Amino acid sequence: MVERIGHGAWPDRETWIVAMDYQTGRRTVFGQPGSPPARLSEAVAASCAIPGWYAPAKIGGRAYVDGGTISAASLDLLAGSGLDEVYVVAPMAARGYDMPWSVVGQVERRFRRTVTRQLHREAAKVEAAGTAVTMLAPGPDDLRAIGANMMDHRRRRVVLRTALLTTTEALRAGRGDLSA
Repeated sequence: MVERIGHGAWPDRETWIVAMDYQTGRRTVFGQPGSPPARLSEAVAASCAIPGWYAPAKIGGRAYVDGGTISAASLDLLAGSGLDEVYVVAPMAARGYDMPWSVVGQVERRFRRTVTRQLHREAAKVEAAGTAVTMLAPGPDDLRAIGANMMDHRRRRVVLRTALLTTTEALRAGRGDLSA
């Protein structure tokens, strides 16, 4: 798909695309020096290969899946990068929670808490190196709009409408931080 819309070559500016080597369980950052050679479309396909939804992407004879299996944002890769400020869009984390009634919803919220704690640890590494970090993630209203199944495409319009409001509010109020 990436190649069909005219973006088959890597951009001139630094671009990293994160996936996980399915055999070793190690994070691979395509676009970094020393990473396996891959076309941009291959790296994007690997990064989007969510286990359970999509088959692993093959690059150079190896299978790769979504880098989110290791870290939802791979924020820790920016520690020591010399950046002044980083904005992280973290849809798998949360900046507050609702109280879902279903067991599936409760399990999903526990998963989000784990992701949020990991992002806090990664943000601490980046901030310790002198970079300001603002993390944007769903809050209680967003979580109600998303529901228990993050992949439910039927909810995308209500999720987008809700996120436009809540993200604008969070940024205006300086509430880009996450709740663990």
